[in-house]
Amino acid sequence: MNQDIFEMKMKGYCCSQMIMELGLKKLDKENPDLIAAMAGLCNGVWQGKICGILSAGVCLLYLADAEEAGRTNADALSEWFYDSFGSTDCDELMEGNPLNKIEKCPVMLEATFQKIEELLEWDT
Repeated sequence: MNQDIFEMKMKGYCCSQMIMELGLKKLDKENPDLIAAMAGLCNGVWQGKICGILSAGVCLLYLADAEEAGRTNADALSEWFYDSFGSTDCDELMEGNPLNKIEKCPVMLEATFQKIEELLEWDT
């Protein structure tokens, strides 16, 4: 997955776009318009608020299984994210250090996608 993340970063994707792209690949779908729209969630909706990894992850849960994934899996992902990383806010997660986007975000992205796979019972 690290190679996929690197390649998407080279395309200029932010974390929210990456989560959705990984999910669409897993669903064997393509949707460039959705990937473009996910840019609205980048950098905590461009205000350092809720992390784009988490917000796009919740969107992916609903996209993959709106009936069952819905609220139950969204709540589980949000709780797990907070417990794992200590916050859901981009600014807090980055701790004022721009290097954290390079060092911390890929780790959080990969772990979150693995949690989504677990919640949706996808083969890893």
